Amino acid sequence: MNLRTLARNLFLVMIITTVFWELAADRAIGAGREASVPDLQFQPAQPTKAVSLRESVDTAVRNYPTIRQKFFKLRAAKANVSLAKMQYLPNLNIDTQISGVTPNRIASVVMNNVSGFDTVPVDSGPSASRAKFGPIANNLQGMNLNWLMVDFGLRKANDRFAAADARTARADISLTELDVAFATADSFFHAAAAKQVITARQASLDHMEAAKLRVKTLVAEGLRPGVDAADLDYEVAKAKINLVKAEKDFRLALVDLAEKMGLATHDFDIISDPVVRSPMDLREERPIDLSSHPLARFKFAEIERWRAKQTVLDKAYRPHLWLNSSIWGRGSGDNAANPIKNHTGGVLPQVFNYMVGASFSFPILEYFPLKAQKQMARSNELAARADFDVAMLVLEKKDANSRVLIEQTRKVAKLTPELVAAARVKEINVLKRYTVGLNNVVSLAVAEENLATADVENAVAQIEVWRSILALGYAQGDLQSFFKLVKIAEGETTNDGS
Repeated sequence: MNLRTLARNLFLVMIITTVFWELAADRAIGAGREASVPDLQFQPAQPTKAVSLRESVDTAVRNYPTIRQKFFKLRAAKANVSLAKMQYLPNLNIDTQISGVTPNRIASVVMNNVSGFDTVPVDSGPSASRAKFGPIANNLQGMNLNWLMVDFGLRKANDRFAAADARTARADISLTELDVAFATADSFFHAAAAKQVITARQASLDHMEAAKLRVKTLVAEGLRPGVDAADLDYEVAKAKINLVKAEKDFRLALVDLAEKMGLATHDFDIISDPVVRSPMDLREERPIDLSSHPLARFKFAEIERWRAKQTVLDKAYRPHLWLNSSIWGRGSGDNAANPIKNHTGGVLPQVFNYMVGASFSFPILEYFPLKAQKQMARSNELAARADFDVAMLVLEKKDANSRVLIEQTRKVAKLTPELVAAARVKEINVLKRYTVGLNNVVSLAVAEENLATADVENAVAQIEVWRSILALGYAQGDLQSFFKLVKIAEGETTNDGS
């Protein structure tokens, strides 16, 4: 009956402990803990034959290995949060032993510091009168419960430190995703500019070859000297070389874009038409709080992490109060040495005992090493604060630079169409003047080259406007406004059937 009562009391203690731990965990979650991390499956996404800007960025965010690395580091940090919450549970150990032991005992002393002491079983009972080598069955069953009832906030501090570590990992993911999206979009713009150079060089070559036929006709009719045909052959060859160089630059830009998208070299093209037209005007918005930038959040999370570490070290120098309880049973087949007779030959227990108590510990001499560790954590916190201040300075500089770039690139983008129109009129006039003999063939080649250069400058100017808007979004830590403009531009392209 006493054994049954003791077992029931221990069972109730376990239930109360579990409920207490669950409530403590719920309070911890309600106090601003991290949300669970979804079990994402990272499968490389292959782009279509021709990718748009949004598709390239989406592919990069899904494929890039660094994002996967940061994600699994966050998963590890979240697992550490769960591990920290397990500190509230008690330790419960259950042991069962059944053995056959010879009854040869003698009064002696075994020092506990002798090498190999753990290999000598603990023996009990009266000394034997003579040696016997027949084994006697013995058994031992026990259950031990230890629970840290009072730690003066150490477990809670460890819980908060683990959560701060997880918040740092989550901020690192956001920063990495922003970096990858920005780098991919910027690489896309580089490839789009290179593609426009090809278009301009091809148009220039076509114009020169058409002019070449006209010049040969004039030479054949004796209206122009034969040297003009040779000069134009030279200009056409040079235009072909420039076209090959432009194709080389474009293909290298595609290789760089593929790397930014997290792919091996892949044979694909880009849809550059939407980004070679000037985007919509951005409305002047109120100043952005740069402290919400993923870089700022990451640096601030580092500060909070070192602050939480100091709290853990401060709580470590506190006394601990433990609840200790055990229940065990023993049995032996040695009827001569045990007045309480066994009924199963020593296989089942004959007697039971229990123990309930409390223990108090206080790490007095840990004060000095803990003090040194707190000084280290405090210095790391101050270093993290300085790093945060540097990050804010960099973000403010990038924000100011981006605003200047938007203003100036828009001004240039409004002027380059006039440059193209003027170059086109000049090319027509030079061709007419050449036909009537007022210009030489070199002037015609220069006019064609100027037209190609104007076309390139116009396309690049529009792309630079997009780049400045991208840079502003990156400086502010939010690319949503940029991608809204991209969506509008790509939607217009789709509606046009391009």
